[in-house]
Amino acid sequence: MDGIRQGAAGGVPRRAGWYVQTLRLTACALLAWLVWQVWHLSTYEAADVVWVCDGTGSCGTDHFASVGPFAGIAAAIGLGIAAARYLHRSAPGAMVALSAWAALAGWQDALADGKVTRADTSAWFLLVPVELPLPTWLAVLRWLTAAALAGACCGAVSSLNRTAAVARFLRGRACAPGTLEGWRSLGRRHGEADLLFADERGVRHRVPVVVARRALTRETVLAVYDPARPGDAARTRAALPRKEARP
Repeated sequence: MDGIRQGAAGGVPRRAGWYVQTLRLTACALLAWLVWQVWHLSTYEAADVVWVCDGTGSCGTDHFASVGPFAGIAAAIGLGIAAARYLHRSAPGAMVALSAWAALAGWQDALADGKVTRADTSAWFLLVPVELPLPTWLAVLRWLTAAALAGACCGAVSSLNRTAAVARFLRGRACAPGTLEGWRSLGRRHGEADLLFADERGVRHRVPVVVARRALTRETVLAVYDPARPGDAARTRAALPRKEARP
């Protein structure tokens, strides 16, 4: 009972936390599968979509592939929101890359199965109502996949730098809640401030660090320091995790 009370007092109990994480990861996996399936279907079945027009300019079809791109966009947005906790700033690029890759795979599979030929033209009638040759669509989707992956990598690097993940997990740095005092501008986006924190022995430190201007909006930040030299400014920095550090 004491353990349960302590877990409740300190936040979500450990077992409950793992349960929540498992559910969230399962939801992300299912959404990723849905994104792939919908975008793949939207191109693989594109040749089977038959539009019926009434002569007044309005056309319709009952084939799901016609609205596949819209369902794919909705699923990708949902996946991006669910996976943002893990992917951080790489989430948008990763969602676009997954969607473009799935659409590319759909047309490649349709080509391999003989549903279309390279001489055929196709269009996403509702999303991109432009008839383009199949090789053009393949080239566009390859380019879009590569560009989105590059954007995801840039986002990942930015997130790793913002959260000091490399220093925390690969360089053996310790972490502690900290606060910032003072501000000495070093440009439009960055400046120098004093980072106040207590190390693992309870000793208080005031270390000058360079931080982004957006750090001033945080009540607390995460002090990342070398346990052997906690007062060394060269080995200390202020990280900005997604959630504020608990004091």
